[in-house]
Amino acid sequence: MSRPVRLPFRVELARQLSQRRVRIALGVLAVLPVVVRIALLVGGGASSGGSGTTDLTALAQVSGATFAAFVLVLTGGFLATLVAALLFGDLIAGEASRSTLKYLLTVPVPRLRLLAVKAQVAAVLLVAGLAALTAVSLLVGVLSYGAGGIQVPGGPALGLGDSVLRLLAATAAAAAGLLWAAALGTLLTVVSDSPLAAAGGVVLMSILSRILDQIPALGKVRLLLPTHFSTAFRGFLEAPVDLAPVANGLLSGLVWAVVLGTLAAWRFTRKDVSG
Repeated sequence: MSRPVRLPFRVELARQLSQRRVRIALGVLAVLPVVVRIALLVGGGASSGGSGTTDLTALAQVSGATFAAFVLVLTGGFLATLVAALLFGDLIAGEASRSTLKYLLTVPVPRLRLLAVKAQVAAVLLVAGLAALTAVSLLVGVLSYGAGGIQVPGGPALGLGDSVLRLLAATAAAAAGLLWAAALGTLLTVVSDSPLAAAGGVVLMSILSRILDQIPALGKVRLLLPTHFSTAFRGFLEAPVDLAPVANGLLSGLVWAVVLGTLAAWRFTRKDVSG
C-alpha cells in the first residue's frame, strides 16, 4: 500500500503563482495605489480639508499615511472580496478544469491535506497582496504628500508611527473580514469544476449580502450577513480606536469559515474525480 505523500507548501505556492489570474489579481492590488495617485493628480490639486472635514476622500491628499488609509478603505470592500474569490475559487476547480486533479490525487496526496495546503497558500497570497497594497500606498503617499500621519476625519492628526501601526492593524482586520469569502470560495471550488463559476458565486453572494444589508426592515437579521462587518477594519483608522466592530467582524468571519470550511472538506472527501 502506498504511503501518503505530503504536498510541500513551496510547491503549491509555485503552482498557484503560475496561474495568470492569480498574478493579475495580486498585481492589481500592488498597482492600485499608483492608479489612485494618478486619478487624484488628474482630478485636481491637493485638498485643503482640515481636521474639521469628516470625509476621508477629501483628506486623501493631506499626508502620506492619510492617502494609504484612503486607498485601504477604497479597496477593503468589494475589490478585496473579488481578489479572495479569484484566489480561493481556483483551488480545486482550477485543477479540475485543467484535468490535473485526478493525477494529483493519485500521487497519492490525501484529499484533506491537499485542500488544506491549497487553502493555506491562497490565504498567504491574499494577506501578502493586502500587505503589498498598504506598503505601496504608504510609499506612494509619502513620496507624493510627505511623511505625515493619518488625519482622522473630524478628529486629530496622528503621528506617523501610530499611523503605521494602525494601517498594519487595519490591513490585518481587512484580511480577517474576508474569512467568509475564502471559506465560500473553498466550498464552491470543491462543488464546481469551473474556477470562474466558483469565483462568481462568491462575488454574487457579496453583492446580494450588501444589498440586503441596506434594508433596515431586516433588523438584527443583518448581523448574520457575511458582509455586515466588512468595514469593521476602519475602526483602526478612527480616534479613538473602535474595537467592537472589529471583534464582531472577526467572530462572524470565524463562524462562516468553520461552517463553510467543514462543508467544503466533507464535500471534497466525496467528490468524484475519476472523470
